[in-house]
Amino acid sequence: MDWKEESIWKNIQQKDLQAFEHYYNEHFKRFFLMACRYIKDSAQATEIVNDVFLKLWNDGEFINIDSSLKSYIYRAIINRSLNVLQKKKHDNILLEDIDVIPDDTYELRQIEENELKIQLYAAIDQLPTQCKKVFEMSRFEELKQKEIADKLGISIKTVKNHITIALKQISKAVSHYAYFVIFILLTFCNFIRTN
Repeated sequence: MDWKEESIWKNIQQKDLQAFEHYYNEHFKRFFLMACRYIKDSAQATEIVNDVFLKLWNDGEFINIDSSLKSYIYRAIINRSLNVLQKKKHDNILLEDIDVIPDDTYELRQIEENELKIQLYAAIDQLPTQCKKVFEMSRFEELKQKEIADKLGISIKTVKNHITIALKQISKAVSHYAYFVIFILLTFCNFIRTN
């Protein structure tokens, strides 16, 4: 955890409401989008993010965060989202009266993918400010390069450069998850060609 996050986290642990609200408002959208990728329900995604932040506020003094604060919150959101999905799946099975044993291989793959997503989002957070903004607009908001260029008042070439830099840095940060990096690179190479 860098010094800035450590300072924010200490303030939250000490029940500094202003620091808590500022951090929540600054990062809510990013965490909300993350939950939405799993839940596909904006109301429930909002509830998940709020539950995670409520736990941070209520139990902060007992929570030990070894990684970054953002990574911890991403992990908590992913876990809560999976719990919600698992409950829905369980409820559906009960309704249909079908006895299904979960596939261990599938569960393991889900855990690995979740760990990877945590690493990926942590890597995105380490990008330079403008580079991160461009990358998030293209990846999460699914804007075309021209739209990004117009919104930020920069050239399309600059947008492409930011995306290229982001992909290189993310590749280095998550190099031990090479298969996923290749998938990301292919996705974005296709995005660059078609926009």
